[in-house]
Order: sequence, then C-alpha cells, then structure tokens
Amino acid sequence: MRRLRLLVLMLLPVALLALGACQTIPRPVFDAADLAAASPPWRYDFLTPEARDRFVRETVNAQNATADGTFDILALSGGGANGAYGAGVMVGWSQAGDRPQFEVVTGVSTGALIAPFVFAGPRFDPALEHAYTSGQTDDLLKSRGLLALTLPGVFKPEPLTNLVLNNISPELLAAIAEEHRKGRRLYVSTTSLDTQTQVVWDMGAIAQRDDAASRLLFVNVLIASASIPGAFPPVLLDVEYEGRRIQELHVDGGTVSSFLVVPQALLLEAPNARPLGDARIWIVVNGKWDPRFEVSRISAISIAARSFDTMMKALQRSDLTAITQFARRYDLTLSVAAIPDHAEANTLDFTQAHMTALFQTGEAEALAGRAFERRVDPSEPRQSRRRHGAQTPPTVVIAPPVD
Repeated sequence: MRRLRLLVLMLLPVALLALGACQTIPRPVFDAADLAAASPPWRYDFLTPEARDRFVRETVNAQNATADGTFDILALSGGGANGAYGAGVMVGWSQAGDRPQFEVVTGVSTGALIAPFVFAGPRFDPALEHAYTSGQTDDLLKSRGLLALTLPGVFKPEPLTNLVLNNISPELLAAIAEEHRKGRRLYVSTTSLDTQTQVVWDMGAIAQRDDAASRLLFVNVLIASASIPGAFPPVLLDVEYEGRRIQELHVDGGTVSSFLVVPQALLLEAPNARPLGDARIWIVVNGKWDPRFEVSRISAISIAARSFDTMMKALQRSDLTAITQFARRYDLTLSVAAIPDHAEANTLDFTQAHMTALFQTGEAEALAGRAFERRVDPSEPRQSRRRHGAQTPPTVVIAPPVD
C-alpha cells in the first residue's frame, strides 16, 4: 500500500500536466481574410507591403510636428523589472534639460509601459517615477499554484492589470490624444499568437477616440505587450472596424523584437529612398546585452529568470546589430543606452528596492550625460571593447548625438 501511495504521488503531477494540456478555452473562429477586413487603421500587422508602407509613411510624416528642427525617434525596449532603469533615464534626461521632444515614441513590453508618459511630456515624469518606484510591483508575480497547470500563465493576471489601470489616468490619455493631433506618433507593439507576427498599435489614434471601448483597448494593449509568454496569460484584444469584429490573442511584444524602430522586413531591404529621412534614432535597452557567467541554481524561478535573461540578451544583440547596419546604410544618427556594468539588473526582480535602485542609476547616468556616451558595437566581443578602453557595454553610437 505504501508503494502504491508513492506511485500515485509520483504520477499526480504528470496527470495534472496532461489535464492542463487538454484544457482549451473556446474562441470564435476566423481566418486571415476576416482579420484583414476587421483590422482598423490604428493597427499594423505588416503582413502586406501596403501595411508596412503605410506605417513608414505615418512615421515619417511625424517629422512635420518637430518643434526644434530635428526628427527624433525614441525606442524603449523590453526587459521586465529592468524597465525601471529606462524610466530613470527619461526622468534624469528631463532634469538635465536637453531631452528632445520625440516626434515618434515606441515601446515594447516594459518599454510600452514607459512610452505613454514620455510621449505625453516631462510634466508626467513624477507619474512615471511613481509607477516604477512606489512599490506597486512588489506583488506582481503572484503564483496561480496548481491552477497554472490548467490555465495559461504561471502568475495571476490581476496584479499586472491593476498596475496598468492604476497608472493610466484620464489626464494622461487626454495628453496623448492632444500630442497625436499635433502629428506626433506613439506606437506600442504586441505579438499576435494567431498570425505569429509583430503587431503595432497607434496608441495616440486610439486615445483620441475618447470612448469607453477605446480606453479599454488602450489599457489592454499595454497589458498584452507586457504579458511575458508562459508567465502571464495572453490577452484577447477586440479588433473591430466597419462592423467587422474578431478577438485576437496577444502576448509580450518582446517575443518577436526587443524594440521597434521600423518593421523587420524593412531592415532586410534596401529601398532607393532613405525610409526615415534624417531621423535621429535613440534606443533605451532595459538590460545588458553581454552574456555573463553565473553558476545557475536548480530551482524553478532561478531557471526561468536565467532562461528569460538569456533569451532577452540574444534578441537584443540581434536587434541591435540589425538596426546598427540599417543606420550605417542610410547614414543615420543612432544612440543607444543600456544598464551599465556596475548596476545590478534582474528582469524578474520587481521588488521596490531593486527597481528604485535601477531607477536612480538611470536618473544619475542621464543627469551626468553618460547614458548615451559610449560608442560600442554589440557584435564586437566584450574583451575587444575593453582593449579599446570601453569599460561598460551600454551604447552604440553612430555619429555623435546632437544636443
């Protein structure tokens, strides 16, 4: 009998996993034609050259909103809890007095949560700082326990939902809508599990609609962009246009690309014209892209964190190499900031102490003018960079940034 009990205990997790694998939440059936017909103009999936060209055209047209004579594009990357660093850089940059007014702001994952505040302007810096340092994220990773075996996502979705809802105020939405009407653009990317592609949402266009459904979509896009696959459940986003409606399943935008400047297809092509004109591209990488030696602990959380960090670094290196070549091809100014060597970074450490420390580091780097000063190629080995005098790996700069 004792052996039987032991056998049951050994087989129970396997049985629960099998049960979870069989659980399916029903969804309305649709096909690619339905999706194309229902897709509104503020949603870009880049499945066709027409969609890609429309996105580039809207992006380039934003340069008409420039107030200082320069066309600035800011891309905020994913990185989980490390987004506190990027938030600090933005606030410190405002305090330094030379933060540009970005005509285009894009965000992926945690970068998507920073982007609305930056787009709305420095007067929302206190709200951005509060979002990342007030301790709201302490309980972000609440386990579902055994329910994780039957439902998508290891962690409960409510803390992430509440985090977004508590920080996206009506005043912030109104400011975003106002800036959109001036011609500036705010983009957030998610990943569609249905199309297996990057989807970009024109958040200013959504905000200016100023109705309950659009406000809900705005919030849900942010939640979806920050929903790490496997950690948080995917988000059903209602896609509706001219009477056609479907529900599309979305997860973290960082699943496909760690940041967004232009559609991936454009990075591989060589158009005759310069697709972004004379834009200055600024990228804030919420992480460190160098591989780091560490004896990994054998525990569920440690392995998950280490695996996610490894994946993020590899994706960041690949994306930075691609955008570096793109900038060189078209003679664009590209400035990249990332977490310096001396700062502790952990994508899944959402404690107030860790995030406040990272925020303060980013703030200090920007105030001191160091955030974008390094000139490093992510494809160059770290040891080679050290021989050339670079002590930290945070920045790619092609042509010095102009104040």
